[in-house]
Amino acid sequence: MRMKQSFLFYAILLMQCFLTCFGNQQLLAQPEEHDVPTVMAGKADVDGPHIFYRKHQIYIKKVVKNDTGAVAIIDSIEAKRRADIVIECQFAKTPHWNFRTRLKPKLRNENTEYPKVEKLIAISDIEGNFEAFRRFLLSHKVIDDKYNWIFGKGHLVCVGDFFDRGANVTECLWLIYDLEEKAKAAGGYVHFILGNHEIMNMSNDYRYVSPKYMRNADLYQEPYGNWFKSSTELGRWLGTKNVVEKIGDMIFVHGGLAPDLNRLDKTLIDINNAMRPFYFIQEDVFRLDDEELQFLFDANGPLWNRSYVMANIPESDVAESLRKFGGKRIIVGHTLVNHAKMLYGGKVIAIDTRHVDPNSTALFFEDGKLYRIDQTGKRAEM
Repeated sequence: MRMKQSFLFYAILLMQCFLTCFGNQQLLAQPEEHDVPTVMAGKADVDGPHIFYRKHQIYIKKVVKNDTGAVAIIDSIEAKRRADIVIECQFAKTPHWNFRTRLKPKLRNENTEYPKVEKLIAISDIEGNFEAFRRFLLSHKVIDDKYNWIFGKGHLVCVGDFFDRGANVTECLWLIYDLEEKAKAAGGYVHFILGNHEIMNMSNDYRYVSPKYMRNADLYQEPYGNWFKSSTELGRWLGTKNVVEKIGDMIFVHGGLAPDLNRLDKTLIDINNAMRPFYFIQEDVFRLDDEELQFLFDANGPLWNRSYVMANIPESDVAESLRKFGGKRIIVGHTLVNHAKMLYGGKVIAIDTRHVDPNSTALFFEDGKLYRIDQTGKRAEM
C-alpha cells in the first residue's frame, strides 16, 4: 500500500512540475469561445490523398471505402515521375463533389502586397466544412459545378482556419490549391492567409483535429504529425503562405493587428518574413531570446489577437495601425460574430461566422462597395 501511495505522490508531483514548466508557454493554443477540445473517438473515413516525399520516392496515401469499411491505399512512385501524379479527391456520399488536380511544377512564397482589384470575396474559418465552402463559391459564381474558375479577374481571399473540427480539411486544402492555378490563368488570384489553426497543425498541436484523421493516421501507418510538414506537398505549399497580406488598401489577417504591433519597427513584409521560418517549429520561438518574435506568435500576435471584437480598443489605435501599414480597412476572422460586420466606423470588418449554420456570411467587394453575402447567393450592401 505504501508503495502505491508513494508512486501516486511522485506521479502528481511530476505532473505539477510539467505544468509549471510548460503551462504558461504562449505557443499553446489560447482558449476560443467556440473551441471544444476533440475527444479521441470516431471512425476512419474517406480522405486524401496525402503526398509524402522520402528521398527518391514519393508516397501517395489515401483512405477509401469498400464493403468492409475504410481502407488505406498506399502507392509509391519515383520522384522523377512527380509530374505524373494526379490528385483525386473523392466524397463517398456525394460523388458529384469529386474533383481532380495536378501537383504544381514549383512552389514559391507569396507576395505580401497586391494592387487594388475590382472585386473579391473574403471568407474565413471554414474549419473543414467543404459543403459550406463549395456552396459559397458556387452561389457567388466563383466556380461552376465542375470546379472551373468563373470569377474572372476577381480575387478569392481565404482568411485562415480552414483546419480542424470539420471532416473535410484535406479536400478544402486541395480545392484551394487547385483553384490557385485556374484563377491565375483567368487573370484572377486566390490568397490563403494562415490562421492559428493552420500553424497549430503544422507545428504539432492537434487538440481540435477531427477524430477521423487520427484513425486514418493508423491506417496510413503515418503519424498525423507528419501530414503537413515540409516533407509533404501540402506542408510545403502551406509554408509558402503569409500571415498577413494587403490587397489595394485592404489588409487581411486572421486574428488582428494589436495596438502593441504599431510600436514594433516592422512592415507587413517584415512580419511575414519573421514568422515563416517558424511555421513548422512554433515551439522553438519561445526558447529564443527574441521578445518581438515571441509577441508575433503569442496571444496578441496576428494569428491569435481578438482585441477588435472582444476588447473594444480605442478607434485611434485601429487608425494608427492603418496609418502605419498603409491601409484603409482590416479584414479579420478568428473571433465569432453573428454575421460579417463593420466595426470602428468601417475600419475593421469581422467575417468569422458559423459555417455549420446555413445563414453564415462572408465579404464581397466590388466596384468600391462592400457587401455581406450568404450561402444562397444573396448579398446586402454594408
